[in-house]
Amino acid sequence: KNEVKFGHTLAPPRFLAGLSPMDGNVYVTKNEHEAYHHYLKVISTDVGSAGSRRTLKTPEQRRAYRILQSSQLSFYHTDQVPEAKFSYDLSPIAVAYAPESRQWYDYVTSVFAIVG
Repeated sequence: KNEVKFGHTLAPPRFLAGLSPMDGNVYVTKNEHEAYHHYLKVISTDVGSAGSRRTLKTPEQRRAYRILQSSQLSFYHTDQVPEAKFSYDLSPIAVAYAPESRQWYDYVTSVFAIVG
């Protein structure tokens, strides 16, 4: 199994899917002198513990690196050897992620406000 990961985190399960978008993908070329080039944008994300029972104490536990991925098929001349390339770029922008839960009475109040 091949994986592309940056760092280690204890993020919430629904957040983990965006950390490794290339996992499980297969890149097969059908002709000679073709190869895939993969471009990865790595975004630093601070994962908050709001709404979670466990507390993420250290910065290493709170920090995750999300990957935005795009791939394209590249063609080579007959005298060149094809190669898979991985290029990555570290984003200068960081994202803060803190899930918030809503209390049941906030929902009921909103419904009564709509109904009038």
